[in-house]
Amino acid sequence: MSKRDPKPKTIPKKKSGGGARSAAGRPPAYNWTAIRREYIRGDDTVTLDALSAESRGIGWPSLSQVKRRSSDEDWTDLRAQFRAQAAAAARTLDLETVEEVRVRQAKIGKGMQTLAVRAMAHQNPQEMSPFELARLATAGAQLERQARGMEEFTVRVEDLRSPADLKNLSTDQLMELLERRRQARGAAKA
Repeated sequence: MSKRDPKPKTIPKKKSGGGARSAAGRPPAYNWTAIRREYIRGDDTVTLDALSAESRGIGWPSLSQVKRRSSDEDWTDLRAQFRAQAAAAARTLDLETVEEVRVRQAKIGKGMQTLAVRAMAHQNPQEMSPFELARLATAGAQLERQARGMEEFTVRVEDLRSPADLKNLSTDQLMELLERRRQARGAAKA
């Protein structure tokens, strides 16, 4: 070789991975989408180690492959996002259910009040006494207030059996009943 002739270039060999190989000599194709989904949607028992060949056997990627893929694609962040979305959806469902129950109970309370008022207008003493009708109306009002999240009376209407029972209430309790009645009327007008 003369000095002018360039040296033939040698092409370096690619380093071959030491992992599992298919019959054609290529690395096996893993279903990374399914593995990622299992990790992201899984509970705390689904770890990277649990998704590797060390735990599952042949046909699964090695722990180092799983860790590398997880790191490259931020599986931990995706899992946290998935869990936050699932928790938010559960909270929304809970709120919708509570609201649905409240609306239904408010309607029942209003119906009880309407029934009592109509019964008072056409009251038959053999069916219900005026005091029983008043208790029905009050119970309906209390149910409606509770369903709408309004304060409850501290005096239990069920304990009042006759108008004479009002005499057993303190002046403060009577004033509280009167004030709440005024507030309820004012809110109903608004």
